[in-house]
Amino acid sequence: MNKFTKAVCFFLSVLTLGVYPVFAQTNVSGGIFSNTTWTKGNSPYIVTDTVVVFPGFTLTIQPGVTVKFADKMRIEFRQAKLVAIGTVVDSISFTSNSSTPTAGIYAGIYLNGGNLASQFNYCDFMYAAIGINAAVTNSISINNSVFNLNSTGVQFLGTKNAENAVIDSSIFKNNANGLILEDLSKATINYCNFSYNGIS
Repeated sequence: MNKFTKAVCFFLSVLTLGVYPVFAQTNVSGGIFSNTTWTKGNSPYIVTDTVVVFPGFTLTIQPGVTVKFADKMRIEFRQAKLVAIGTVVDSISFTSNSSTPTAGIYAGIYLNGGNLASQFNYCDFMYAAIGINAAVTNSISINNSVFNLNSTGVQFLGTKNAENAVIDSSIFKNNANGLILEDLSKATINYCNFSYNGIS
């Protein structure tokens, strides 16, 4: 093999090494003060400290995004709105950033007051203390979602806050508590599956 051939082989080997994809990661913390979108291209989003979406604003999470939480952290929607609409082939995942996660290792999603209607579709929640903790007075829709290995899948704070809730075609499994409501008659629950929860 002459020097020219060796140089070409070396160049091709370097070029080949360089075509491996580079995966993005976005660390998030602190306040969100405008309408914001988390994109699949910048996923996963790592919640390194508590994130607060301030009143009147919307956080939109695109299909295929993974949101990972540091221990004990949460995203709080303070009279604000979350739109997390995945698809059947590209769901949205909320999970722990720990290499050895356990149920309840991070706080989860907290909808703290207000009358903006948050939406969840094809979302997966794992290892949260409370996957969705809702204290809102307007409608909330949870569809085609899976709550697995959480301390609590979904909790509504106060009877009134469940009056306009719709939970449809979702799965609650292997949670200490699947769904906590003060009055089951206040929410609309259709076609959901509950299995292996300590309390459904």
